[in-house]
Amino acid sequence: MSRHRRLVGLLGVGVAVACCGVGVAWAAVTPPAGTPDLALMVLQPADLAPGAVSGAQGYVAPPKGLTAQYAADFTTASSPDGVNYSLLVDDVAVGPTASASSAYFVAQRKSIASTKGRRGIVRSILHSAAKADHLKAKDVKFSAAGSAGVGTSSYIETLTISTKHRKLREILLVFDDGTAEADLVLAGEVNERIPRSDATGLATTLNMHIESVLATGATGPSGASGASGLSGASGVSGTSGASGSS
Repeated sequence: MSRHRRLVGLLGVGVAVACCGVGVAWAAVTPPAGTPDLALMVLQPADLAPGAVSGAQGYVAPPKGLTAQYAADFTTASSPDGVNYSLLVDDVAVGPTASASSAYFVAQRKSIASTKGRRGIVRSILHSAAKADHLKAKDVKFSAAGSAGVGTSSYIETLTISTKHRKLREILLVFDDGTAEADLVLAGEVNERIPRSDATGLATTLNMHIESVLATGATGPSGASGASGLSGASGVSGTSGASGSS
């Protein structure tokens, strides 16, 4: 792996693990019967520019208090407006009530925005970095954070890692809507600026998927799509036949 690729990767790994609990070493689980088809809620290849490459995707152990969670990533992706990303990770979790998903959103926002939470993110990033990268805590910067205007409540911020002549930027967006909570992480290419409008646009699309599935009550085989667990680039199909990159 090249040094450039490694530095880009540690952004996605560090923040996805620290904030969203996904991104590496996913353990496949079978969701409860009657679970909405979460595979249809996450971003689909058709939501991105042609050429997006799917990575791992499937049901994972949900956070405490929630019923099910589905995570997916693209190892190469471009937004509809042509901005290239080295990693795109999104996940959707559902709870038994809107109050449960809202409570999880509040906990997520607090863990990300607090001094303690940000220190944890920085530690994860530094731990993921190779010694040759010579990263220090001061090399990781957080932007001002605020609402993304998506769902019932939302939170968006940008992280920047600086190392010598390289800058790596990543946008983290979290929102809740009804009984669902979603996380979206966009990691840019080296030295490329990434617009927040890409994150809010994709999050809006993600939210449209969520609302559509919740409104129709769509479920997949055995009560949930992808009940067999994680899949690779071939994707995961639900009852409608919607699939990943295949």
